[in-house]
Amino acid sequence: MLPLAQLALVTTVAVVALAGCGVVAGPTPTPTESATSTPTTSAPVVVPTTPPTTVAALPGTAFLRVSATAEVGEQEVRLELTFARAQGAASSPADLQAVQDECPNAITSQLEIFPGLEPTGVITSQLVTTGDWPEGMAVAIAAGGTIASFGEGADVAATQDGVGTFGCTVPVVTGSGEAEFVSLLLGDPVIPDRTDLEQQVAQGYFGLETDARSAVDIRWRDCVIQLSSAAQRVATASAWVQQAQGGFGCLIGDQGSV
Repeated sequence: MLPLAQLALVTTVAVVALAGCGVVAGPTPTPTESATSTPTTSAPVVVPTTPPTTVAALPGTAFLRVSATAEVGEQEVRLELTFARAQGAASSPADLQAVQDECPNAITSQLEIFPGLEPTGVITSQLVTTGDWPEGMAVAIAAGGTIASFGEGADVAATQDGVGTFGCTVPVVTGSGEAEFVSLLLGDPVIPDRTDLEQQVAQGYFGLETDARSAVDIRWRDCVIQLSSAAQRVATASAWVQQAQGGFGCLIGDQGSV
C-alpha cells in the first residue's frame, strides 16, 4: 500500500499512475527523443522502462476514476471505472429505490448493526472495457459503499441476496462491455444529507480487483487513479490508501477496506 501523500494534485484532478516510474500529471504525451537526452547538469536521468499510461481527462461531473489493465496470458483488457458524485434521495430517488429493492436482506442486516442510521443516498459508477475478455476471468467491483451494491449490464453476475449472505457486498463482472453500479450510503436522520454522504464516501473503497471465483489468475498493470478536487479533499482528510499489486487489483479508499 502506498500512503495518499504520494498522490499528485494537478489543478482539480489528482492522477496516480502505477506503471513505469509512477507519478504523472494528467494525460501524458508520448516521450520524444529530447525528453531522454543527456542533461547538461550532472543530475541523474531516470528513464521509465515503459511509456507512462495515457488517460483521458476526468469529466467535470465525476468524483474519481480508476482504470487498469487486466492481463491473462497473452490476452488483456482495459477496464475504466468512473464514479459520479454521491447523491441524496431527493436527487437520485430511482437509484436509491433500486438498491433497496435489489438488496433488502443485506440492508436489513446492516441496519440491525447500525440502528440509528437510514438509507440516505447512493454513489453510482460506470464501467467501460476495451479488449478481449479472457475466458474464466472474474473481476470484483469496489463500488464505493460498504453496505449494499449491485450492478446491471453486460456480463454482471446476478445478485445473490439470501438471508445471512454477502451477495450484495461486491458486484462481479465476468465479461466485456459496459455496466453500471449503484452503492447504498447510509445516514443519520438528524444530520444534513450532504454531511452524511461525505462521511459515508470517506469510509468507502473504489476500484477493481480479482474476484475469488475467477477461474484464471489475473495480472494487473497500468493502474491509474484520478481524483477530482472533492475526492482529493476527502482522501486527504481520511488518509485514504491505495492498493496496486500485480495479482490483486487497483483500489483506493479507507484504510480498513483497501
